[in-house]
Amino acid sequence: MAANFLDPSENKALISRLFLLMPDARPRWGTMTAGQMLVHCADQLRVSRGEKRVTSLWVPGFLKPLLKKRFVTQLKEFKPGMKTLRELDARRGMTPPVSFATDHATLLRLLAPSGYSPSGVNHPLFGQLSAQEFGEITWKHLDHHLRQFGV
Repeated sequence: MAANFLDPSENKALISRLFLLMPDARPRWGTMTAGQMLVHCADQLRVSRGEKRVTSLWVPGFLKPLLKKRFVTQLKEFKPGMKTLRELDARRGMTPPVSFATDHATLLRLLAPSGYSPSGVNHPLFGQLSAQEFGEITWKHLDHHLRQFGV
């Protein structure tokens, strides 16, 4: 079983890493700033919570289980250079950053396990994700970006 941000001890470890992120941290790959990365990760959670719509890509219902298997079940970690949705892209459709401190606090708030249903989420790309699946794919995504900035 992979790490899961909804697990209290793994959530605490993830948040500890977020507190190591500095506003002037340079990415090891990609073009996002540390502040943009915070908003990008917050937007991923907003999409999963149904607070931010995905309109740039529509996935037919019959394909969602295949995407879920590939990205949620089989993918061990996100690799540098993976493409993102327009709504999460810092250059095209991501929520505009406010300030590093504000965006950091927003992401921390969105990472609180109490904000998520024990029955999981209905994801626009993957369909229904159990809480375990959602916790794991979110942890992989955040770990990818924390590694991107060396934390």
